[in-house]
Amino acid sequence: MADQRVVIPDEGTQRRRRGRAPQPAGGRSGSRSRGGRGGRGGTVALLLLGLPLLGAFVDEAIAPGLGVVFAICAVLGPVAAAALSSRAGWWWVLTAPGPVVLASTAVAELFGNSAKYQGSKALATGAAGWAINGFPVMLAAVGAALVVVLVRIARDRRNRRG
Repeated sequence: MADQRVVIPDEGTQRRRRGRAPQPAGGRSGSRSRGGRGGRGGTVALLLLGLPLLGAFVDEAIAPGLGVVFAICAVLGPVAAAALSSRAGWWWVLTAPGPVVLASTAVAELFGNSAKYQGSKALATGAAGWAINGFPVMLAAVGAALVVVLVRIARDRRNRRG
């Protein structure tokens, strides 16, 4: 009988035949994390939550009530978060501005004017006012973040086509 050898190609050879390069031993190629944008989740969350809260406290320190500084920060936070987040994170970025604006308003108002909101009736009246007055800011924040997401989608499609 002749010497019969069976040659089994290694994993790298099989991947090259299928058009894929072999991956390093860790299982992932490159240094990107699972988030898809280089592991920026903490930065995205800080921008999304921290910037509106910072704007609320700065506005409250300048004068009673929230104004332009808060509105600008509440819009810039989701815009920056949408620019940095992955596709999977867009859902969070686009749904967060409403609760974040309401919570930032409530915290800043209660911190700055706690005597004004003594009692349940005063607190309920204040909360209704915060929701009503904060709605345009919420809408602007969601709209601006949505524009950033749509621009990123269009840019990604254009880059894939050539």
